[in-house]
Amino acid sequence: CEETNSCYSPADITINAGDTIEWDNVDTSIHTATSGSPSEGPSGLFNSELIGMGESYEFTFEEAGSYDYFCLLHPWMSGSITVN
Repeated sequence: CEETNSCYSPADITINAGDTIEWDNVDTSIHTATSGSPSEGPSGLFNSELIGMGESYEFTFEEAGSYDYFCLLHPWMSGSITVN
């Protein structure tokens, strides 16, 4: 998924303010969903901590904006959320 940016599916999504995103780990590896980017590090808005296989994490986006996120353990895994 590193070369095709398909690690998060979908990698980029548009939602409305007040919507909740749920990250489900269907992989055998542990991952995170952490706001920010690999180059700049975590932004502090949200951090799932470790999400094991079969586990999930939810976050509700209250404010409009563009939010990048990535996996702390696998920084090539990244995505973005646009909130209207």
